[in-house]
Amino acid sequence: MKSNFLSPLRRFAAASRASAAVETALAFPIVLAAGMLCADIYTVGLERDRLEQRAGAIVSVLGMQQELTAEGVQGLLDAVLPQEGLGNYQLLISNVRQTGELYWQLNRGTAGELCGESVTAPNSEYTPDLPERDVEEGDRNTSMLVVEICRQGKDLTLLGGLSLDNLLHISTVNRVAVGVIELDETLSKEAGLSDEDEE
Repeated sequence: MKSNFLSPLRRFAAASRASAAVETALAFPIVLAAGMLCADIYTVGLERDRLEQRAGAIVSVLGMQQELTAEGVQGLLDAVLPQEGLGNYQLLISNVRQTGELYWQLNRGTAGELCGESVTAPNSEYTPDLPERDVEEGDRNTSMLVVEICRQGKDLTLLGGLSLDNLLHISTVNRVAVGVIELDETLSKEAGLSDEDEE
């Protein structure tokens, strides 16, 4: 009699254990996929932080200079931007007058047209956003240094299948310490500056 009374309870307990095992087996892939997706988001955020630090280091050092040399710029980039793990990227270093006119721009990196909207010719209007721009009353001898890094997102190694087809685009602006920054002959040719532009 007692065993007849307990037998439904035993069946219920066994069914509950089986149900819990099935639920765990079904939930495990979902939890694993969510964990991998979180890892991908963390990886993208970490890479963005690294690019911001590198752009900040470049703009801080170059913004304090009165003249840049090809050897000096290359030495700084070699120290700040190691080639391993950067994938396809474009680096633009721009000296922009307070009037919004581009004085010069240097283009570096392993890819050519990632920052396409920011590529500007000397003495042309620099169209991306600037913290200060005064076309009417701006001082041509006051300038800002803009460092932009554009990196292809698909180069990042992601675990969870997160698709990152867009660019990672970092832009850092700093006011130049004194006037505008002059370039040596090699960099002037690279930037497309003429003798008139350098006045």
